[in-house]
This record gives sequence, C-alpha cells and structure tokens, in this order.
Amino acid sequence: MDIPQMYGAEVIEPNPAGKSAVYKEYGMTETGMKEDITQLKTWLSKQPHLPILSGENVDAWLENYLITCKNSLERAKDGLDIYFSLKSLIPEVFMNRDPLHPGIIKSTEVMALLFLPQPTPDNRRVLLFSHRCLSADHFDPVFAYRRITMMLDVLLQEGVDYSGIEVVVDTRRCCFAHITKYNPALLKRAFDLGLKGYPQRVHKIHMVNPWSMLETGVALFKQFMSKKLQERMIVHRKIEDLHTHIPKSILPSDLSGEGPSMEELNDAWQEKLISYRQWFLHNDTIKADESKRVGKCRFGQMEQTFGIQGSFRKIEVD
Repeated sequence: MDIPQMYGAEVIEPNPAGKSAVYKEYGMTETGMKEDITQLKTWLSKQPHLPILSGENVDAWLENYLITCKNSLERAKDGLDIYFSLKSLIPEVFMNRDPLHPGIIKSTEVMALLFLPQPTPDNRRVLLFSHRCLSADHFDPVFAYRRITMMLDVLLQEGVDYSGIEVVVDTRRCCFAHITKYNPALLKRAFDLGLKGYPQRVHKIHMVNPWSMLETGVALFKQFMSKKLQERMIVHRKIEDLHTHIPKSILPSDLSGEGPSMEELNDAWQEKLISYRQWFLHNDTIKADESKRVGKCRFGQMEQTFGIQGSFRKIEVD
C-alpha cells in the first residue's frame, strides 16, 4: 500500500494546535509514538494476510490511525485488520471508489456531504450531511457511504489533528422517499464494521431544520446504534440552538454561519477526492488476502449475523 504525499485542494485547514492537544489528551510523546509505530510495523509484517505498507509517509499514516484509536496499540491492530478486510466484507461500499464514477458524481449533485474546513473550539471536526433535492429519485445511500469513507481516507492521509467529530444532519429537504432508499442489512454492516475499520469518536449528532417525518428517520438509524450514540443525538428546533454547540464562525452560510455555503464546500470536497483519484483506483487492490490468514476470520462470522433477524456487535463510541 503506497502512502502518497498530501496534494489537492485545501478543504481542511491544518490545525497544529489541535495536534498538540491530541497528544496531551492521549498522553502521547514523540518518542512513545515512534516506538508504537515500530511495533505496529513489526506486527503488520507478521500478518501474512495483510498488505505491505510502503511509501515515505507510512509513519505519518500509522500515527494518524493510532490517534483515531486513542493511541491504543491493541485497538489499532484490531482496527487495521478490519480496515484491510472491508473490501471483502462490504464491497458495495469499499470497492470501486472512483471519484469520477457516475454514481459518485450524481451523489455529489443530490447530496452535500463534507467536513467543514475549521475545527470547533474543543478540537473536533464537523461532518455535515444535507440533501440538495426534495426528490429522492437520484439518491443512492451506497454512494453516500462511499463518499464518507473516501473523505475519512483523505483525513488519514493528510493528518488527524482532532479528537473526534461532530455530525450535523440538515433535514430540511429530506422526505420519506429518502428513508425508504436505505437497505437495513447494509446499514448495519456499515455502522458496525465501518466504524471499527475507520474508528472515529462521535461526540454528538445534531439534527437541524427538522421535518415532519423526522422521528421516523431517527427511529430507523437508532436501531443500528449503540445506546451511548443514541443518547448523543440532539434535535435542534431552532438553528440558534446549534450555534451553542458549533460556532457560527465555522458553519456554512446555509446554517446561518459565516463560512462558505454547503454547495461550495461540497464541490470543493469533490475536487479534493478527484485529486486523489489515482490513489483510490490503486487502493482497490490493497486488501486482506483471506487465503493467507492464519486462523479463522472472525469478521466474516460477524457479517453472517447481519440478517434482518440477526444480531450485531455494538459500536464502541467514546
């Protein structure tokens, strides 16, 4: 797996102070991080089913991954095993991640999906969802899932200088037809395995501009969340309530903020993903080789429990 240098449009502003804060929060030091990265490399080299990491930025990538795992080596090992297995476990989401795929382009046209350029004062990145069309005719959740994973990969490449994320869901153009597009079984897999392979600390999920059928939509997603994450969902009846959690200075103008519009940011993120196109195309080949795995793949066993009548492992959210 080649780890490229950062390139493309700057849709995420560097946050040096945030990196220092993360180190302090997790009790990290430069010396300790170098030792942990060495241990991870050694562990990876002894896993015959996992790909070999190469490129001048391998250490930086592993550091970013360790940060998302709250600097836990064991959690990072578990997460990396899932990360490289996701292409086999959920190919609908983690394969064919071409930014110029017609489905990706159409998804960009009908749904704004982006990270805000600046972090919150408490050092969190803000992930924002907003339907751009009242009609659900061209909305496909699978391509929305793909775009999220692609953006998370960009963050892993360019720097994890934050201690978690705040999610903002703007439902002003959401309708019941959008909700019916979701496949419950796939949603379960995406929630469980996706958040294991791409570990992120979700602090709050903010629902803004609520619509009449909001409770129906929330009920659908809550059944796939841990109790802890369910308790972190907040419905804001007034946009001013959101401003008490996320300052206007970093929010887009569509949410009464002072930043660029969601349309501008959405388009900028698409350009960023396109700048990584060759990496994403090559990345399709970078995955676990189950024929070389020593022992059974417990993730495959987990996936078998994902039927509508089955159970699934809880998401760890902290």
